[in-house]
Amino acid sequence: MTKAVAYCLLYAILNVSGAAMIKWKLKGKSLNDFSQWFNFLLDIQVIGAFALIFVSALVIFKALSSANFTFVIPVSAGINFVLTVIAGYYIFKDKVNFVSFIGFALILSGILLLSLNSTQHAQ
Repeated sequence: MTKAVAYCLLYAILNVSGAAMIKWKLKGKSLNDFSQWFNFLLDIQVIGAFALIFVSALVIFKALSSANFTFVIPVSAGINFVLTVIAGYYIFKDKVNFVSFIGFALILSGILLLSLNSTQHAQ
């Protein structure tokens, strides 16, 4: 189970890093026509970001091969969610108010309950 959590963590780090790189490169861009899209997709940092996202998919496949689906998916989604909120707040200066924090806590509570339930049934 520890190995699966490590894979889930690696998946989330790679996935959020790739998405954050793409978001960073999109700052100030509108991508209204084909040439803008084409030039954006040929940017070396965007290609690198897609590579990170692709590798994250390979890592989640490994996690799925090492633990129950009902454990891996909620745990990886939860870690991904936490890292996304952290990246949004610190890198992109997204606002997190009290209502957002309550929603965040409820989502994480639900993920925790789902993963606890799946580990009990896995034995």
